[in-house]
Amino acid sequence: MSSVPSTYGEFRAGWRVLFGAIIGVAAGLTGIVFYTHGVFVVPITQEFGWSRGATQFAFSFVMISAALTGPFIGTLTDKYGARKLALISLFALSFSFAALSLSTDQIWTYYTLWIVMAVVAAGTFPVTWTRGVITWFDGNRGLALGMTMMGTGLVAAGGPLYAAWLIELFGWRVAYQAIGATLLVVAFPVAYFFFRERGAAEVAQHSPSANLGMEPKEAFFSYRFWVMGIALLFICYGVGGLISNLVPMLMDKGFQATEAASYAGLVGTMVIVGRLVVGYLIDRVWAPKIACIFLILPTVSCILLAQDQLTPLMITISALAVGLAAGAELDIIAYMTSRYFGMKHYGKLYGGQFVFFAIGSGAAPAVFGSAYDMTGSYEFILYSTAILFVLGALMMLLMGPYPVFRDAE
Repeated sequence: MSSVPSTYGEFRAGWRVLFGAIIGVAAGLTGIVFYTHGVFVVPITQEFGWSRGATQFAFSFVMISAALTGPFIGTLTDKYGARKLALISLFALSFSFAALSLSTDQIWTYYTLWIVMAVVAAGTFPVTWTRGVITWFDGNRGLALGMTMMGTGLVAAGGPLYAAWLIELFGWRVAYQAIGATLLVVAFPVAYFFFRERGAAEVAQHSPSANLGMEPKEAFFSYRFWVMGIALLFICYGVGGLISNLVPMLMDKGFQATEAASYAGLVGTMVIVGRLVVGYLIDRVWAPKIACIFLILPTVSCILLAQDQLTPLMITISALAVGLAAGAELDIIAYMTSRYFGMKHYGKLYGGQFVFFAIGSGAAPAVFGSAYDMTGSYEFILYSTAILFVLGALMMLLMGPYPVFRDAE
């Protein structure tokens, strides 16, 4: 169990950086791009006649990119700093997201635009934003990381509704352009003026353990790295599949697009709650225990959403459960990476763990969509995913106590 922080002086010193990171995460590939993708699926498939599986596969390119570049991005972050990489990538994301409006009925053009976006915006993944925040927080690290990742909750709460409103009024092409412009005009200036990380000397002064930790080779060959990674693979696959397909699932059962988007917004609200509650608790309670409790919740969502008739209460419970789990997953990756493997090579090791997140989250939209294409429903994929949630949550309990890192001297 970690000690309870005795002061919130860290927040007085680091609130500006924290605010910049929150907006940065909201505007990143795992923020606005992920949480609005499902809203675009139906209008795009209706216009071009593509299958849902093929359309959903586009987001897989983002996560394939993350899987291939995660450790590399982490290494660049450790070497050159999080600020430079985050700002360049956020600027590029605003234009590449708007460029999705140029898609034609040739699906390869749609995929190509997604691939370009995934590459040029790779620095907007959480590794950069959390790397900057961690340099400012130690005793309150869990809560600070929870607040940082709260950015995805904010965009999950409002993003689907914003995208649905734009699509309804102007069409999906203008919606892509408008969201890209929003990133450039709103998110980039906030990140530019608020987000920065402490220098190495300043970090060492405020947190002596900041430069301690495992060497990458040692961490990669430890059982904890793989237990944590595989557990996250199962969980992130399930969460990614549920969130990206929630709107299409509900529309299939008679709900209007804006009504379905409002339930997706409820997921976002619970993501915010999950971020803050989990962040607060893991500073005080053994993190794997908290992870197990929160990450097993979407099992209920899978069972409820698989039913033929859905009531508002059933959908609400499902959204609450998956939202809380989504609020826990990225906090857990960042916090447990720093506690189990140390801060010396945080960027590279976080990048390594992010590969598991990327594979799971990246595969899920296409797998769920393809399951629908083959069976005409989401029933089988939902029940099989429920089993993975249980396995992933229980695996977290195998992590053991936090190691203590000491200077080699």
